[in-house]
Amino acid sequence: MRLKTSMLVALTGALAATITAGTADARPAQEPLQWTTTATHRQPATFNDVATGAGGTWAVGGDQVDGFADQRPLAMRWDGKTWKATPQPVKTNASLESVAVGTAKNVWAVGEDRTNPDQPKPLALHYNGTKWQVVKTPAVPTGSFGDVVIAPDASVWVTGWANVGGKERAVVYRYAAGKWQALNTGLEGSINGNVLTVLSAKNAWLGLNAGLAHFDGERWTLVKDLPTDGSQIPTGMASAGPDNIWLVGVQYASGIAPLALHYNGAKWTKVAVPAGMAQLYDVALRNNLPVVVGERFADGQTATPYVLQLSGSKLVAAPAPKAATGTLTGITTTKDRVWTVGMSAASAQDPFAALAAFSR
Repeated sequence: MRLKTSMLVALTGALAATITAGTADARPAQEPLQWTTTATHRQPATFNDVATGAGGTWAVGGDQVDGFADQRPLAMRWDGKTWKATPQPVKTNASLESVAVGTAKNVWAVGEDRTNPDQPKPLALHYNGTKWQVVKTPAVPTGSFGDVVIAPDASVWVTGWANVGGKERAVVYRYAAGKWQALNTGLEGSINGNVLTVLSAKNAWLGLNAGLAHFDGERWTLVKDLPTDGSQIPTGMASAGPDNIWLVGVQYASGIAPLALHYNGAKWTKVAVPAGMAQLYDVALRNNLPVVVGERFADGQTATPYVLQLSGSKLVAAPAPKAATGTLTGITTTKDRVWTVGMSAASAQDPFAALAAFSR
């Protein structure tokens, strides 16, 4: 998965260092965000991702049956006034981690089928304008898909992890003409694909649990701009073209801290972020400028929604949807709105509700 589960349970220390290594090119400040939270009427539940396209705005995640241990796939569409849940073909323990929207008859969602919790399997669903249908995934003993994108040529790319040849490793598959094609050359030693950006069949980027890789149409090559020791993990990317890509995630020092980089077509450069314990999950472009979402831990324990915007050459804290506790896991933009999703609760003791909010 794309590390969408809150990292609160993994926190064992505090972060004191200010993260300022490197800068992006100076850019004008963005318009302030003013969030309106929309009712989802799903509790206990979580949203893991949100996407927009000609087929509308969709959010996916899971309805909780027994906390995070047992879930049911959840896919909801914004009809212009409310969120509408769509019937799911999978009725057993499973969740959706990512969604990609093409036309109204071409929406994809991927995740993990945990019918047998000891042997999870990749899950892929397709919406044809009327209903969701299960798409048979590549035959692997175990695995999970964490991200899906629709490429410019209309092919569908997915990433995650799978047991291949007796070893768990990162995988990428491309679906076209009703068939899956493995694009795994170069990933033999990599762990879990978190996030994909596909610019063309010969130009794609893959954020891994340990590093960042580029695809040239034949093989993946790890780049030196990110270490491969797992200390910096990409979880979100957004692209305005081959020479303007933004990457966000988490880095580990004495605790956890935000990670942000920018690619100018020649190299990746670290972008300054606020100090403090926080994790970034996703990024989208608003007027070609990044808006980033995640969670922060002001008191070292309680996660709250976190939003960053670009100001000059650095990312700075911006208004976030209000919640006593919660996490923002996904973000997308339309012509006139920024949408973010995640989960929120009235207190740390209350069950999470699926959260969706927009800003004009």
